[in-house]
Amino acid sequence: LQAEEYKNEEHVRLCLVCRLLHKLGWNIWNPREVNTEFPATRAEDNTKVDIALFANLRVPSIFIEVKAVGKLMSKISEIERQVRNYNRNNTALFSVITDGRHWRFYYSQTGGEFHKKCFKKCDLLKDDIEDIEQDFSLFLSKKNIESGHAEEQAVKALQLTDRKSVVLGK
Repeated sequence: LQAEEYKNEEHVRLCLVCRLLHKLGWNIWNPREVNTEFPATRAEDNTKVDIALFANLRVPSIFIEVKAVGKLMSKISEIERQVRNYNRNNTALFSVITDGRHWRFYYSQTGGEFHKKCFKKCDLLKDDIEDIEQDFSLFLSKKNIESGHAEEQAVKALQLTDRKSVVLGK
């Protein structure tokens, strides 16, 4: 990432995201568990989620939208709208948007505007590596998704974010 070797979205998906998912206990070789190009809204349009994770093989646990490095922040509103639409009929527990460097985690199950569902942001080049490892393990490991621990912690993080916004008047 620092050497700027990842030139496109597919590099990010294969070299970063799938490698990370494998380390976090997901069987990236099983398309029923790690489904790429998943049609979340089959009857409405032909858009597809880059990666859909299925912990229980029936209902999507996580939608991951991948962009090329540097292509996330300038189009964040548009990408959030895209991911919100993926969750319209087939809601995943979490949604993640990443360009490999920046990672944004959303708790899709809560009400309100989609951008306010973001409970965690990570920057792989600036944030502390131990904090990143802890956050990824907590919110993306298959074990924590299956046990419900990831959801409990996401709800707490979102509540903390809401309280901070109230205190700061945002």
